[in-house]
Amino acid sequence: MEIKKSVVLGICAVAIVGIGYAVYWDYLRQTDPEFRRKLKKNKKKAAKARRAAAEETKVKTADFLRKAVEQVGSESFPTDVAAKEKYFMEQVAKGESLFAVGESGYHDAALCFYKALKVYPNPVELIMIYQKTIPEAVFTLVYEMMSIEVKKKQAEYFENFPPKEMNVKVQEVNQISTSDDLVRRALISTKDFEPGDVIFVEHPIASALDPSLEGNEFCSYCLKELNGAKFVDESDLFGAIYCSESCKDKAMTEYETLLFTTRDDSPSSKEARLKDSVKSGKVKYPLMIARFLAKMVHEETQKVATGIEEEYSTWDHIERLRFLSVNPSDKESKEIKLMRDLFETKVPGMEEFISEERYLMLKGKLLYNAYGIHTDHNIKENLEETVRSSQPNVIGAGFYRVASYLAHSCSPNTEVRFPDNNNVLSIVATKPIKAGEELRISYIRVGDRNCSNRRNELETKWRFNCTCTKCLEETGEVDTTA
Repeated sequence: MEIKKSVVLGICAVAIVGIGYAVYWDYLRQTDPEFRRKLKKNKKKAAKARRAAAEETKVKTADFLRKAVEQVGSESFPTDVAAKEKYFMEQVAKGESLFAVGESGYHDAALCFYKALKVYPNPVELIMIYQKTIPEAVFTLVYEMMSIEVKKKQAEYFENFPPKEMNVKVQEVNQISTSDDLVRRALISTKDFEPGDVIFVEHPIASALDPSLEGNEFCSYCLKELNGAKFVDESDLFGAIYCSESCKDKAMTEYETLLFTTRDDSPSSKEARLKDSVKSGKVKYPLMIARFLAKMVHEETQKVATGIEEEYSTWDHIERLRFLSVNPSDKESKEIKLMRDLFETKVPGMEEFISEERYLMLKGKLLYNAYGIHTDHNIKENLEETVRSSQPNVIGAGFYRVASYLAHSCSPNTEVRFPDNNNVLSIVATKPIKAGEELRISYIRVGDRNCSNRRNELETKWRFNCTCTKCLEETGEVDTTA
């Protein structure tokens, strides 16, 4: 009993001393200016130390993230499915054991989860799993590594594209002040060329015939006019025909099998509805978008099957291109629904991928960048779907990676040709061109049209005010190029 009493008295004494000190400290704070200054100085010093520690941690983390991305970028990863699966499981297990240790293991754990991403067939899906299953601090580190990698890849893009053998490079140039942008990306020659020289040749990402010509006298894949045997696939609901077995096989492999080969040949099937929409509406761009998306799926399938991944995907190529803003209308809403319905059961996740924003962006890319593929046939132009063409009688359109960077001029130094009468494009010099000079083509038929007439068409279709040398000379405007 005495011991218990002593303990209680001891605790009370300590409490009294503590309270007394607090009261004394508060008294000094209120009455002693020197004490207040010292107190404020100590607070600032402590805050400064905390900021310095936080900054040091931030710097160390940034350095770790940078080195981690460089390290992973220099590593080789398994290519066959079984080895990928084994590697993935090893990295995830190691990451889980590391973050279980606590904060000291977070950096190394994040590195393991980042490496696991490199061999997982669907990285986006895995990121969503990570977000729900690993500590937030570790997930943030993984996400930061991905961001650094993406930025690095973006910064290096134009060092690797276009390929050097195409004799051109993409470079930012200053615009004339009366144009829509102050800076734009231009296609620059890396060699000297004389008139008639072929600068580069390019196959399209996607192409399509005018719907009135599908299934008649032109190859649905390469757009070449048929002058002999026709090659068809009886299971193809679109009724496409081909100029050769090679074109038929390429079409089937890249997009036709996914899009239009089906056992459901009823008029109400998804495939039939898209076909009817394209043909009745006389529009080719929804079909080109469908083919583009199918080719993306084909690319991803090939990566998984072969373990070989291109440095840049088709999506990497097109996301940097200029595009026209397309306002959603009832027509586009129907196209989006058709596209979603078509891919819904064919490719898991594609229905969500084909958002309104993404579809309108893709359509805007085609409206701004697609080239008209011309022929001697008399074809009525579809004014709803713009194409770059200085020639009449456009039978279809092609969407090209490199040629899309060519800017317009009413007095161009190159022209587009299709020497094999198919969708393979050649850019040919029409004037002497020096290395370092910008390459330009005409988006429209110039002829003897005056500046006002030309500008009206360019403004209507591509929404920019032409400030090329020819237009400036005709109007007497001052060239204010920096």
